[in-house]
Amino acid sequence: MPAPSPVLPPLDGSLSVLPGFVDFHATHNADLPWALLSAGPELPVQSVSFAQYARATHRIAHALRPAREGADGEVVAILVNCDTIVYLALIAGLVRAGLVPFPMSPRNSAAAIINMLRQTSCHRIISQPALAALLSEVQDELEAGEYALQVDDLPGLDQVFPSIYDESLADDYVPYPASSEPYKPKDVALYAHSSGSTGFPKPVPQRHENLLECCNSSIVKTAGDHKIVWGAMALPTFHMMAVYIQLYGPLVGGCAVGLFAPKWPASPVVPTPRNTLEACMTVGVNGIPTVPAFVEAWAKSEEDIKYLRTLEIIAFAGGPLSSKTGGRLQDEGVPLYPWYGGTEFGPHTKIFDIDEASTAPSAKTRADWEWMAFTERVQPRWDPQGDGTYELQYVSCPTHRPNVRNIEDGYATRDLWEPHPTKEGLWRITGRKDDVIVLGSGEKVVPIPQEGLIVSSPMVNGAVMFGRAKNQCGILIEPAPSHAIDPKDPVALPKFRNMIWPIIEEANRTAPGFARLFKEMIIVTDPARPLPRAAKGTVIRKQAIDLYKKDIDDLYQVVEDSGNSVGIAPPEHWSVLDVEHWLLKQASAVAGGRAISPSIDVFDQGFDSLHATFLRNRVIAALRADAMTQGAAQHVAQNFVFEYPMLHDLAKAISMLINRGGPDDKRDLEKAISDLVAKYTADMPHPAHQSAQANGAAARSTVVLLTGSTGAVGSHILARLLADSRIEKVYTFNRQVNISYDRQLASFVERELDTELLESPKLVPLVGDLSQQYFGLEESAYNELRDSVTHVLHNAWRVDFNLSLASFESHIAGTRSLIDFCCSLPHAVKLIFTSSISAVHKWNVNLGPVPEGTIPGPEVATSHGYGASKFVTEQLLAKAADNGLECTSVRLGQVCGPNTSGAWATTEWIPIMVKTSVNLGALPDLHGTVSWVPADAVASTYLDLVLYKDRLPYVLHLTHPRSVKWRQVIKNIKTFLEAHSLEVLSFDEWTTQLEQQPMNGKTLDDFPALKILEYVRWTAAGDALAAKAEKAQQPVEAGGVPVFSTSRMQRFSPTLRDLGVIDVVHARAWVSYWEKTGFLPRSG
Repeated sequence: MPAPSPVLPPLDGSLSVLPGFVDFHATHNADLPWALLSAGPELPVQSVSFAQYARATHRIAHALRPAREGADGEVVAILVNCDTIVYLALIAGLVRAGLVPFPMSPRNSAAAIINMLRQTSCHRIISQPALAALLSEVQDELEAGEYALQVDDLPGLDQVFPSIYDESLADDYVPYPASSEPYKPKDVALYAHSSGSTGFPKPVPQRHENLLECCNSSIVKTAGDHKIVWGAMALPTFHMMAVYIQLYGPLVGGCAVGLFAPKWPASPVVPTPRNTLEACMTVGVNGIPTVPAFVEAWAKSEEDIKYLRTLEIIAFAGGPLSSKTGGRLQDEGVPLYPWYGGTEFGPHTKIFDIDEASTAPSAKTRADWEWMAFTERVQPRWDPQGDGTYELQYVSCPTHRPNVRNIEDGYATRDLWEPHPTKEGLWRITGRKDDVIVLGSGEKVVPIPQEGLIVSSPMVNGAVMFGRAKNQCGILIEPAPSHAIDPKDPVALPKFRNMIWPIIEEANRTAPGFARLFKEMIIVTDPARPLPRAAKGTVIRKQAIDLYKKDIDDLYQVVEDSGNSVGIAPPEHWSVLDVEHWLLKQASAVAGGRAISPSIDVFDQGFDSLHATFLRNRVIAALRADAMTQGAAQHVAQNFVFEYPMLHDLAKAISMLINRGGPDDKRDLEKAISDLVAKYTADMPHPAHQSAQANGAAARSTVVLLTGSTGAVGSHILARLLADSRIEKVYTFNRQVNISYDRQLASFVERELDTELLESPKLVPLVGDLSQQYFGLEESAYNELRDSVTHVLHNAWRVDFNLSLASFESHIAGTRSLIDFCCSLPHAVKLIFTSSISAVHKWNVNLGPVPEGTIPGPEVATSHGYGASKFVTEQLLAKAADNGLECTSVRLGQVCGPNTSGAWATTEWIPIMVKTSVNLGALPDLHGTVSWVPADAVASTYLDLVLYKDRLPYVLHLTHPRSVKWRQVIKNIKTFLEAHSLEVLSFDEWTTQLEQQPMNGKTLDDFPALKILEYVRWTAAGDALAAKAEKAQQPVEAGGVPVFSTSRMQRFSPTLRDLGVIDVVHARAWVSYWEKTGFLPRSG
């Protein structure tokens, strides 16, 4: 006979959660299990019914407020370490008695507990002998301050659950007298505390209406709908995470909760990953709520993973789970669900929201295990931080009222999130705005009190704790000048640690146990790298941690490696096959264990510049470790991995370094260019309607498809198109990893563009992939493009001068897809491609300015892979144009900030050189001119081309028609940096000074040009050519770049034809913008 289904209480507010839901189940589901208790793997599971739980709450009420004597609403603190079923009865029983329970973590310091008692006017506390020392400290302090505190002993298991303690005892009880007043939703039902952000945990009221909102949350209500029996043994009941699962869960869903069996009068079971999982197996749960640290532990056992696969849900919360672990478990079929909540606002993200069967683009799949969606009952608001992250704010609404308010209309969580790149409504948490350190266990460490105490020592100048997502904290200690040491000194380092250890121990005594600092986790700072400080002298935490990031990472690696000494040995032989096998292991390790293919570009497999640097360093280290190969190490160039992005090719290059004294430096880039041109011009189609092409697009409304709309140029073009009434519609098309509405918004905000334009009804954002059928769009969306688009502005391209030509092939292939698309349309269309002056960078300056036309010889494009890729694509468009398609390549030069906002991205080479110059004390001089075009003028020029009704030439140049001397531009910039007393040096001298700077974290921050040192050296070499050209009175751009003719472009673009020169107004705007963003220190 199947088990009876529970009758469930109403969630409409007509009945209080506590004690209303408890009494409801005692009436309707009296004999159904409320809790299932595990006493051990080989022991029977004990069941506690809803009726038994209800009776226990009556006994608690009688014991702690006999006959309802005294006033309602008295706050009663709970400071205990007891069995979970007793704790749960204690909370509900106190509410039944008209009291307000306040569960407190016994890991709080006495000072924290006292602070919370005072904040809530709490004069009564329930405790037990096991916590006598802590309680005595609290009492002594309060007595000294003449603050009255009544201490009650925790009732024993025999009083609360007599029949659970001893089955021979009767379960009789006397009903506690009910309140004569109906419950009020706004009344405080209980208090909970958070870690806070200012040192002490904060009391947070949980009103009856808040309890009901939590009961309607997904982690409670949806779990009940799915009949989840949670294995909640490991959750500490003083924490709201446990309250949601252990207390509200059974009351809302009518399903039992799995708990450890009571051990009273002994101490309760201390949860571990092992005994928790054993208890879950014993009870027969189908879901586990847990913290990431437990998941990480289970992930190390194949047997544990096998069991986890059988469950319906593993809901983890309270901290970050490593992507490596989560991804592996997801691949193994473990049903992972993150969930997010807070004492101040409740748990309101969804569970069971994965839908593998859905074809909707925004559907969440198992691969999205890290991402969360919010329930419809809450109103989240996303406050952009300017770096692609957003602070989550909850706006109060009828179905969700945050427990506290810290902004006018709701609660700002200070938690930072990022949106899913392609799936609207999915978000992932990335960190916190404040300084709270969230450990891997989910515990939140507030470092300020410990740091403040440690810095009070005369031996310490500064202190910064760290440890996000780790299992223990560490600390950076900056010695006072009188105690400064060399941290590499094997004698001085332990001596200094021992000297400061007493103050560390004192700080540990005031902190919760999980925040304890160990001697081995102290990093003593290097005098050469002082902790970064604000003007008022305080240490800037993030910069300090960034500065010592490597030291911190190395420290945790030492901790991890202490139990795992397995390394990757260098190749036994340096044959191509052996080296490739070794590289695969190294690349996988660098990529965090992810499998890497030797025949696919590593940058298409998730590598970035940092990964490439790590891999290069490992290659050098392996070569240096072998006496036979040490000489080859010096030939590993800085861009070695970029030049050979496929591991198979990299292995051949390394083998040639050793066996032939160096790789083939004359790698046939010209041949590679020619091969790609031949490959992607093969079978080039003709436009479907040649007559339509001949007549142009004048007869139709202007509808633009813009690729790459979130960069500097793309954002300005988009803004200009949206602002012009002659443009009917704009489709933006961006790759999946690059775009969302929020990324577009952030780009507009950064560049001080009008964000209201993004609300325009004529903007249609699309996300897809040019390599896929229908561009990765729904067929209906693709057909809409086919029916309406009249102009394609192809602006999307990766900008990285380190990458080889091979790394850009996917971009070239994407352009061919766009050409095929344009040719297939039944109406006229213009394709305008954003090329680059880099495509013909090796033009012979002795031949005069570069003409606005196709240049067939690949020798002009062999400077780097980026320029070569643009050259190849120009050839594709030229072939398409020969076949009748209207298409134009726009060779774009250096784009600078407008003279209005001055917004010039600080990641570009000119701002980088200016910041470096401020710290070097000198600006660099160059021969030649500059033809920079402000970003807003670039956008207006593109609009001119779009609105031009007739056929455009194959190639046009977008550089400034009125160039100015580099020296004049530098002079103008220097005018607004007078406070820094900068001199002007020749570029060679400036480069020499730069090269003398040591390569470390702080130096890279102050001298960012070190990050582009190869480019700086390349510019220095070009300056020698420019000097010769100037002497011969030949036109030349700074850095030896050729001058570009713009006579044709000026005929088609009034904007460019009438463009004013770059002058002092522009310089003032740039410097002002860099100072405003904090990139440069303010001059005055």
